[in-house]
Amino acid sequence: MNVPYTMKTLKRIYLIIAILTTSYFHAQKLLNDSLFKDGDVIFIKNKKLIGSNLIPNGKTIYNYVGIVLIENGAPVVYHATEPVSSCGINEFLNLSEGRSYKIRRMYEQELLTNDVVSTMRSFAKAKLQMHYDNKLTLNNDELYNAEFVYKIYQACLGIPLTKPKALSAYKPDAVAIDFLTESYGVGILTEKLVIIGDIYNSEFLE
Repeated sequence: MNVPYTMKTLKRIYLIIAILTTSYFHAQKLLNDSLFKDGDVIFIKNKKLIGSNLIPNGKTIYNYVGIVLIENGAPVVYHATEPVSSCGINEFLNLSEGRSYKIRRMYEQELLTNDVVSTMRSFAKAKLQMHYDNKLTLNNDELYNAEFVYKIYQACLGIPLTKPKALSAYKPDAVAIDFLTESYGVGILTEKLVIIGDIYNSEFLE
């Protein structure tokens, strides 16, 4: 004969389910967090960026980039939007189409010593709230997205992830040129840029 569960028994079952569920999600969080390391360069495709398909991007599908630093055991992403910001990994991935992303990591991980990582963290924090560079120039105190990642590696490790190139090197079409000059001024035509695709394909990253 089946005996109905008492209220006390049901409470115990619910408690066990709650504990198991919490443990599972905690384990998943630890697993996800362990996928990231200090200095990782993280790439996403952000469809909300106006005109992103008209900005030279090199050989990659990604149009937005940030740098990962581990803080209190969790990955934090620093990225140059308006203004330079930091956020948890999940918040950053919410900017991405389908939450997809790609990590590129330093070949020579031994160069990312504790002292170097500390310097990178200090550099990134010092840039928080800095305005977006509306002229896409490397020679002022403002920062655009790819420039931020480029400069943190350049300043803290002396490593140029890519070589700045003139806009003409990317052979933009007339529509792109019209968009770029209207958005960033005619100076963009002779400005040397660092491009997300060139960082993605950097010889220093794998």
